[in-house]
Amino acid sequence: MPVLAQRLDGCPPTLLFTPPGEHAELPLVLLGHGAHLSKDDPVMQILAKGFCRNVPAAVALMDCPGHGERRAADVGDDQFESDIARRMSDPANHKQVREDWIAVEASARATDTRITGRTAYAGFSMGSIFGLAIVADLPSVVSAVFALGGLTTDPARNALIEDGAARLGDREVLMLNMTRDEHFPINKAIGLFETIPGPRRMGVWPGTHVDLPVEAAELAVQFLARTLGAGA
Repeated sequence: MPVLAQRLDGCPPTLLFTPPGEHAELPLVLLGHGAHLSKDDPVMQILAKGFCRNVPAAVALMDCPGHGERRAADVGDDQFESDIARRMSDPANHKQVREDWIAVEASARATDTRITGRTAYAGFSMGSIFGLAIVADLPSVVSAVFALGGLTTDPARNALIEDGAARLGDREVLMLNMTRDEHFPINKAIGLFETIPGPRRMGVWPGTHVDLPVEAAELAVQFLARTLGAGA
């Protein structure tokens, strides 16, 4: 049976994926995509479907501000690049992303009454930047996966990330990183990891930003299944 996908109403453009079969109760994973991508990106949908089937969980995949359906029609590629960079360092945009995820979660739970379990966040690259900054302000989130993330070369962006990471409280965190990531240097990722106050784990593999192995996604599934109590 295929994973089911439906569009949510009353929130930013979002697809909600639900697993096949009978499930009396489902947890929810909020899945943050990378820069330049969207809810319609094939790789992000593969990740969403993998979490959906294997955790199992409902998975909400939202177009972040300025991406997908939220990219203005008159924004060319050069302007798109600069807009992405601006948004990742703009406190107002981070606040918008937080409010968007709150709206998405409310819509998902109202749409499918089986979504009564815990909530987790999983972000990849840009999604990890936003997640590190805002998960502390998402009260329903009990655990988080930050993949291909950490500190960057932008001081304003790093300030938002460091502040959010320090306020994660007792949420359990899994970071997934690469040794030669050109966007998130491994030494800075480890340094940030050490500042996270609650239970934390880190998986590190050799390679660059685009070399994240299948094993990392499998580790994320195991982490989400355990922290969400899925199938218990």
